[in-house]
Amino acid sequence: MISKKLYKKLSEAVQSHENVALITITDHPDQSMISQKLLLYSNNDVYYEAPFEQSFINELKDKSIEVLEGKQIKTIHIDVNDVTVECYVETFAAPPKLIVAGAGHVSESVSQMAKMLGFHVTIIDDREEYSNRKRFPEADEVVCTSYIEFFRHVPIDAETYVLLLTRGHKFDVVSLQEMLSREEEMAEEDRCNYIGMIGSRRRIAGVFEQLKDEFTEHNFVNIYSPVGLDVGAQTPAEIAVSILAEILKIKNNTTGKSLKKKIRSYSQLKFRERKDRKERVTG
Repeated sequence: MISKKLYKKLSEAVQSHENVALITITDHPDQSMISQKLLLYSNNDVYYEAPFEQSFINELKDKSIEVLEGKQIKTIHIDVNDVTVECYVETFAAPPKLIVAGAGHVSESVSQMAKMLGFHVTIIDDREEYSNRKRFPEADEVVCTSYIEFFRHVPIDAETYVLLLTRGHKFDVVSLQEMLSREEEMAEEDRCNYIGMIGSRRRIAGVFEQLKDEFTEHNFVNIYSPVGLDVGAQTPAEIAVSILAEILKIKNNTTGKSLKKKIRSYSQLKFRERKDRKERVTG
């Protein structure tokens, strides 16, 4: 059974969007140790209350950190001092973060759908009449401030997805300038996987024209513009579906192609089998 103190620490980690693993001893030569629990944090710290030996803790960290980093649920075995201990490692992963710059009609649909998909959603706009809880009741954060100020300080990492749906390309430019400047100081694997920017080809060309002399080509690798998958989207809701489908494609590292292409040969085979069977029966 989990103690109140350990449960509190687990809840705090989850609420602060920190990756944490709950480890439960499921098999141990000492029956009193079965069901004892530990917490492993992403910085490799461990919290526990039972009298575990340090050699066991060190081995546990080595084997569990891979499970935590992979956001998995897995049973592992620890061998220390001729004793084998079975542990069940359950990861509580922080939700991916979606930052939506601009609080227009498309952003409303994006916010609603993104929450359904498990994203931590932040809406940012510099207009109080747009950036408010009445329009975005489901969002985790609704921020009313300048785009420059926001993107200069907001935490970003590889689990951050940014969507620029602002009302003018000048706001896209300043937002991108702040993000790209910060990413130059970051390791490539820590940068945002996705920065999507809505707009016409003319608007997009204008943005890149202003930025091309300031940043090198590698800065633009993860910028997706025009934004979304080509599904013929017209309404705000359809555009939101198109955008979030593209984000899921990047997040889950998939092709985004129709699943029918994967099973077409099987369906044709079934049709042939049915035809052959009919010919044998009637022949």
